[in-house]
Amino acid sequence: MNIGIIDIGSNTIRLNVYELNNKSFHLLFSKKENVGLISYVYKNNLSLEGITKLKNCLLRFKTTLEVLDIYIMDAFATASLRNLDNSKDVLSIISNSLNIQIEIISGTTEGELSFLGAMHQIQQPTGIYIDSGGASTEFVFYKNFKNLYTISLNIGSLNLFNKFVDKIIPTKEETLQIQKHIFKEIEKIKAPKEISIPSTLTVTGGNMRAIRSLLIHYGRLNQDEYTFSAKEIHELLLLLSENKTKTMRLFLKIKPDRVHTMFCGLLILDAITNYFSIQNIQICTNGVREGYLIQKYIGGQNENNTK
Repeated sequence: MNIGIIDIGSNTIRLNVYELNNKSFHLLFSKKENVGLISYVYKNNLSLEGITKLKNCLLRFKTTLEVLDIYIMDAFATASLRNLDNSKDVLSIISNSLNIQIEIISGTTEGELSFLGAMHQIQQPTGIYIDSGGASTEFVFYKNFKNLYTISLNIGSLNLFNKFVDKIIPTKEETLQIQKHIFKEIEKIKAPKEISIPSTLTVTGGNMRAIRSLLIHYGRLNQDEYTFSAKEIHELLLLLSENKTKTMRLFLKIKPDRVHTMFCGLLILDAITNYFSIQNIQICTNGVREGYLIQKYIGGQNENNTK
């Protein structure tokens, strides 16, 4: 059985198609569009232009699935739609025009599903897992692979960029403002006392994977490596701050669709590692989409086996 899962994020909308066989699944292909829905939000409402962008993207994804004779499709939205004042109107328009039902998941649920999807990749049995996206970052504190505490914070690479950055790469003053804001948000976390902060932080998200690509580009990480020293993030920030024009060209070469959000993603990761005195970082390739698939079609923790 083949299933299409559409993840409607604040920056990108992604379609993943999985082959599901009993309790195992395999990613057949992935397709994404950088719609940037958060850029079409005015006075906490998604504009008509934004709704049209969303509708057209979903129509293209639906057409792709129909061409492939795939008629099992689920769509969910995270911070891109859940905090809007007109979210019900947006859902109604999409449902009436495309017959696509979008499920809006809460920040807590997003963190829980992301943790579930990445669980088989996580190396540390006890620690912190984060999923950093365009509009929010979810934190999961877990022990023996059991989720004990989940919180969603309003720190995302795209909303930080929109709020603080005038051009593409933040100035020194803008960087300080971003860092101050991130630390203020992190202080809202009330971590369980039984969780001892690990030496390794596990992360996922598009910008987190883009950061790994930067490290590979600079020869600080091999193609088959997913764990590295947290010091690399701070050193990378210093290096990229030296020449903003050169940095922008590098971002365009590495991940052109994230040229405006990658630096803010680095600042988020750097702030988290500093706050929790993290020594190493592990990048996961799976996350909320796989967790959504597991919960709806497989069920249960630790039952997923990807091929």
